[in-house]
Amino acid sequence: MINNVNAGISMPPPPSRTQQNLTEEQQTFVTDTLAEFDADELSEEDALSIIDMFSQADIQPGAALEKVMSSAGFDAKSIGDIAAAADSGRPPPPPPKQSSDEISSMADYLAELLEETLAASQSESLSDEDKQAILAQVFDKFNIEPSESIINTTA
Repeated sequence: MINNVNAGISMPPPPSRTQQNLTEEQQTFVTDTLAEFDADELSEEDALSIIDMFSQADIQPGAALEKVMSSAGFDAKSIGDIAAAADSGRPPPPPPKQSSDEISSMADYLAELLEETLAASQSESLSDEDKQAILAQVFDKFNIEPSESIINTTA
């Protein structure tokens, strides 16, 4: 994502992507998704929504996607440009949704750590250090970055 580019600085080319061929099902998904939008009156919200839907369907940008979009009357590059401009001031997208199994596993591990820590300290309450240590262990076990939320609470 590029926020501002100075006139005297040239940007390096983007990293090369492996070309993805779209399955028949993905092509139909792209066509059906784009049918919900008006190519001539595409808003920033529409562009972000299209990109999000394609991303959730594991459809990557590339020549195959561009061809299907063009056949439907849409310009893939302009949608990407609109979304990039709109996204420049927004926070990053939420993490993928968690399954109930992941949440249960995390809750079980957290309960286990709480019991162990309380038993070891022979106390009925946790110190701030204990809380931070438990949180660090949960982050480590479930590969969660410190800047992320433990549980995705978005609907």
